[in-house]
Amino acid sequence: MVNLLKSPRLPLFIFILAALIRILWIGDIPGGLNQDEASTGYDAWALLAEGIDRHGVSWPVNFIAWGSGQNALYAYLSMPFIALFGLTVTSVRLAAAVMGILSVWIFWRLGKRSGSHMGMWALLIIATSPWHIMASRWALESNAAPAMVLFATYFFARARDNYTYLPIGSGLLAMAVYAYGTAYFFAPMFMLCAWIFVGYGRKFTLKPYAISTLCAFLIALPMMVFIANNSIGTGNIHWGPITIPKYPSEARYSGIFLPLAPGGWAQIPDNAISVIRLLVGSQDDGLPWNATTTWGVQYWILTPFLMLGIAYAAREKSLTDRLMLAWLICALITAFCTSANINRVNLVWLPSLWLSGRGLWLLSPKAQINRIAQIIVFSLGVLFSIHYFTSWQERIGNSFFLGLGEAIQATLQAAPKDAPIIITSNSVYTSTLFFATPSPKEYVATVGIPDPTSPFQTVENFGRFKFGIHPETINQEAYWVAHISELAHFDLLAYEVKTFGNYAAVTRRNPDTLACYQPLEIWGLSGQQDFSTFGINRDLDSSEFGLPIADQRFTRGFSVHGESNWSLYLNDPADVLEIGLGLSSVGGCSDGMKFKILLDDKQAFDGKTMKPGQLKFASIPLHNAKKITFITEAGISNRCDHGLWISPVLKRCPK
Repeated sequence: MVNLLKSPRLPLFIFILAALIRILWIGDIPGGLNQDEASTGYDAWALLAEGIDRHGVSWPVNFIAWGSGQNALYAYLSMPFIALFGLTVTSVRLAAAVMGILSVWIFWRLGKRSGSHMGMWALLIIATSPWHIMASRWALESNAAPAMVLFATYFFARARDNYTYLPIGSGLLAMAVYAYGTAYFFAPMFMLCAWIFVGYGRKFTLKPYAISTLCAFLIALPMMVFIANNSIGTGNIHWGPITIPKYPSEARYSGIFLPLAPGGWAQIPDNAISVIRLLVGSQDDGLPWNATTTWGVQYWILTPFLMLGIAYAAREKSLTDRLMLAWLICALITAFCTSANINRVNLVWLPSLWLSGRGLWLLSPKAQINRIAQIIVFSLGVLFSIHYFTSWQERIGNSFFLGLGEAIQATLQAAPKDAPIIITSNSVYTSTLFFATPSPKEYVATVGIPDPTSPFQTVENFGRFKFGIHPETINQEAYWVAHISELAHFDLLAYEVKTFGNYAAVTRRNPDTLACYQPLEIWGLSGQQDFSTFGINRDLDSSEFGLPIADQRFTRGFSVHGESNWSLYLNDPADVLEIGLGLSSVGGCSDGMKFKILLDDKQAFDGKTMKPGQLKFASIPLHNAKKITFITEAGISNRCDHGLWISPVLKRCPK
């Protein structure tokens, strides 16, 4: 271990590992696609395809999106990947991964400017950062802002040796205003600090500052006009193909930035306390896409070293440390004025990581302690990554609409070209745009928005798609995309259900084949289980009719407990068994169960481990089997293991 720690190749190994953690399986983890990612991705694709976004606006400096705005820089950065690979979850996230990897490299380079020990600590701190790993793996457009500020800081740090870097840094910092609205306030404040520190102790030269001012002004000018237009303007402004949109409702940044919000000034003191708590205390805002429970934004053991790093940077003359300290102070002032959660105050995290690394760098003279500290930080990064790629995915699924894209695509394949498709709710209309990719011109021409002036517009329909499942109208349509909590509305003898994560593609069966489907006669089940006995059409030991699962009740099926083995003999051969499976809503404390089906004592289906809240439907070819065996296996414990076999249906067509 000592030889490894002393190897000059160790930093390169850590960098490669950090890069892989940020890009491997990026299309699958986090599973699903968040609505903000879908919105950004579709508008980027629409601009590439037809030169307009979903509001019919050509090349906007900021998207209208939901009605109150969405930052546009990330969409433009993602366009090369979408052009190369098409519109996919992977292609829309690649820009985040690339910015994340570049940020790791630049952090490392900045550290090396202060010596090899600081280079190693800077690399370790950002490579293992929970916040940075998570932010690099999904396409939240506001996460482009910290990366742009870091790129600018890199050139500012080099500008004292070569003034030509000053305009580059200034231009990159000005670009941050297109990444997130908080940069409107932060960027000029930090730019002034950077200019002062770069010029401190040197003979003043006007030219680089004049060029930097002009460069920053020209880059930020469209955004300044955009802000003015949404304050006093009356309509869209066109500069050739570029559009400076006028929102139909109040711009979102005015509600997030407290000085512009009604009563906002009075909220700033309490908000400042919340920001400080996020930075040095809880480090969790309860939003699973921002932080994981236990791990937070950055490891709690870094807090004392952050304080040491701040103290060191305040008294030393290192340009990089001064820039990072100024960055943190400007970001905190901005954060105090911003309705706080982790992603809204995202400009805080990179400088706090740097200053934590500087605090740990103070251990460098004590070689043994320094090595132990590096091993601890590296180990924390490994443990967090294991958590991120495994158990955390179960929590994030609901927030990222796990399975929705697959359900939409399966329904599109099943439905004739012009057949109406009903989608679970209007909250997923951006996902429908993303996975169905209708022409933006078609969307503009057919979209139904009851209140166009709402800051978060409700979309009722567009093209062939309608949103919202109403039980009384289910029999009127043939193709549906439903959430698993809505499947009890469908008569499973009349509909085919294919589940994908938390969603399902539901298709009305051909009327000519309806006679082929009949309920499985479960009264003939025989077998055993570890506790109680199985229940027919009701939960275990319950007097209430129905099988409760995923916030609904099914009327047909049977319930089992823990380790169970129940068999049924078929008097007549059948072609297919269609059945749902999952844990009863009563079993919320279960650690999971496995569901298996055997045909003539040979395994034909493995439902893997399922957790409370999940529901899956499967179609199992029977191959004229005479015996069907339903098996469940408990997890670590059989506590609360109420397993449900839902609405079993046989396909057996009359001869």
